[in-house]
Amino acid sequence: MPGASQAKRAQAVESDEASAGSQFGEAAKLRGSWPDGLLQALTPLLPLLADDQVTEIEANAFDDVWVKGHGWRGHRRVDGVGWTDPADFLIACIRIGDVIGRRLSNRSPLLNARLPGGERVNIGIPPACERLALTIRKFPAETMTFDILERKGSVNKAVRQVCEALVLGRQSILVAGGTGAGKTSLLNALSRMIPPHERIVTIEDARELQVQQPNWVAMETVEPYEAGATPVTIGDLVRNALRQTPDRIIVGEVRGEEAFYLLRAFSTGHGGGFGTIHSNDGEDGLHQLQLLAQMAPVAGLTAQVVAAMVGRAVDVVIYQRYFDADGARRVAEILELERPGVRFGRGGEIEYRYRRLVEWSDETNDWLFPSEPTARLRRATAACGGRWPKHRPSEDERTEVDELDT
Repeated sequence: MPGASQAKRAQAVESDEASAGSQFGEAAKLRGSWPDGLLQALTPLLPLLADDQVTEIEANAFDDVWVKGHGWRGHRRVDGVGWTDPADFLIACIRIGDVIGRRLSNRSPLLNARLPGGERVNIGIPPACERLALTIRKFPAETMTFDILERKGSVNKAVRQVCEALVLGRQSILVAGGTGAGKTSLLNALSRMIPPHERIVTIEDARELQVQQPNWVAMETVEPYEAGATPVTIGDLVRNALRQTPDRIIVGEVRGEEAFYLLRAFSTGHGGGFGTIHSNDGEDGLHQLQLLAQMAPVAGLTAQVVAAMVGRAVDVVIYQRYFDADGARRVAEILELERPGVRFGRGGEIEYRYRRLVEWSDETNDWLFPSEPTARLRRATAACGGRWPKHRPSEDERTEVDELDT
């Protein structure tokens, strides 16, 4: 029946137009300038990308999409969202790589890059991944500041005061924490405290930092898209940054041999910089940095030699943690390294020496200030007007006082 056939075609056209209109509306909510090819590849995810409550999108297969977001714990599966079939999903992933300028194939099966709105995208395809996997991590539209972190409960006024004094006092800071703990947000807030007359060079795998100072050079790794092209690694960028007359070097994520070159920079006149690292606590961050630095292709890098470098180069560790109980991301502890910052046992054991300036207490649901900063740190921060909160005894100290009183 011609009439019925024509009616179906008309209905299909109207449906496509309505869908296109809906997609255009969602695309208009996205930050940045998105090429049409990228929008087409990510069409099923556009509503999630435009939703401010969603912080992470995880596609484990063409029809298996999960999200994380504000206001709920864990991951949630999203029904009715996905691509037509595995082939459609694969084409979408390859197109994302083509548009961004990163090769994705069975010879180069991993992709890590940045979307136009600043979102981090990671794609894994066979043989590196059993099935296709697409992960997108979104970041807040507003530039992170300590005002925002204090409002969210990541710091309080006293902890904020300590963090600001550390930056103004030109301390070399290692920001440690697990995945999704808020390290990048804290790094952005710390960077806002750098005086505007200083030159900043940031180094990242996929650019996420939102530095606001005018004299800022943003460096990013390069994965060769064409055969025979030379890759540019984070280690290359750290070494190059030393020739760019920086006052501060900020490495978005230390995860390889670049740790050695960052330590060299911090200990040879380029102090006051920042770097982030994955770890389980503040002290573990020092050990992780040591292990990564030992990966550098430099002769004679024993564990003791590198540990001594860490003890000289790093001034402070700020450990950021995600709390499952309430979904908060807080500064869990701040450690100041003593001088010397490491001690070796007779059998070669490595012990980092530090003062715990700040720690979060689950019992009191508040921050404690167990130790006073060293005279060296007080002088450095006082020179720039930094102030320290009054020392409040830790739980252990209070227990000792109570026992003496009884």
